[in-house]
Amino acid sequence: MNALILLGHGARDPAWAGPLIKARETLAREHPTLAVETAFLEFMPPTLEEAVATLAAHGAARITIVPVFLAQGGHIKNGLPEKLDALRRRHPDCALRLAPVAGEAPEVIAAIAAHAAAQANTNIDPRTPAPRPGKVWLVGAGPGDPELLTLKAARLISLADAIVYDHLVGDGILALARPGAEIIYAGKEASRHTLPQAQINAMLAALAKRHTTVVRLKGGDPFIFGRGGEEIEALSAEGIPFGIVPGITAASGCAAGAGFPLTHRDHARMLTLATGHLQNGGVELDWPALARPRQTVVFYMGVAAAGEISRQLIAHGLPADTPVAVVRQGTLGNQAALFSRLDEFPSRLHEANITPPALIVVGDVVRLRRDEIGYQPPGKH
Repeated sequence: MNALILLGHGARDPAWAGPLIKARETLAREHPTLAVETAFLEFMPPTLEEAVATLAAHGAARITIVPVFLAQGGHIKNGLPEKLDALRRRHPDCALRLAPVAGEAPEVIAAIAAHAAAQANTNIDPRTPAPRPGKVWLVGAGPGDPELLTLKAARLISLADAIVYDHLVGDGILALARPGAEIIYAGKEASRHTLPQAQINAMLAALAKRHTTVVRLKGGDPFIFGRGGEEIEALSAEGIPFGIVPGITAASGCAAGAGFPLTHRDHARMLTLATGHLQNGGVELDWPALARPRQTVVFYMGVAAAGEISRQLIAHGLPADTPVAVVRQGTLGNQAALFSRLDEFPSRLHEANITPPALIVVGDVVRLRRDEIGYQPPGKH
């Protein structure tokens, strides 16, 4: 695979990248056998090193770098040759070539970059197989607070060509996306699904065939009630490469936010995560196992089934006074927590008008809550 990188200087204003992004899209459309990326020397992601690494990871054999908006001096004389030398040593299987500077006038970008694209594509056998698809990353966005993202998650979000995100992804997290990235909402809320799962699976495969890096962004962790398993099955069937970035799951985030542990050697030596999603008017779970003593049970998506959860656990032997915590919007600035007993929490939920997204935690660990050490949202540290 041959590739082209449009290299800009970078600016603190994201709008500056508009012409460069537009040129990239035009070149990608006019040269479908050529992988085209943008990179910046400062301020804006991705860096030149990151762009080269991404293309190399997807099998690029030759990469042409076109400096855009740069005069002949400055970075051309100071720093860029050294960067290229270091990149050649780091990626010996890639032939890296520096094209002529595209100049400072926006109107010359397309013409000069198109010429570089034509050169980069020379001597390509028409029988060459179509370029390999890009990579889909299933990324856990954590419980909501952007500061709880992993470094890898934040980096991939900032590099992604396309992001498909869910309902529970915190607002500030999408602000990390680079200018020009394709952003698609595929959220699922109670009784309201924007897109069926099969359509999401097909969309991820289609995006990977157009883009180098696709991020499937999910609240919490992609593999804990996030349907990530179904998505990697679909991607594998299509031959689409994928990667997985775990995230802090809602159980950990909400418990920390409410100031209690999920396990404790004196109170709970087992932790069970269960879905409280109603099916056919009931919740089909192993209630005898969930009612065992000395464990913590966390119900995801359980607010609508609170009455059923309470009845079944008590019917299978859990004491009526077992403590329960219901945490809504865990780790966010509008986090709310309700503490009650197993027999009373459904009515308390109704009185308090607590609606999803909320998590239900059942077990003696809830007695250990300490409001003064609970989670502090950004700006309150």
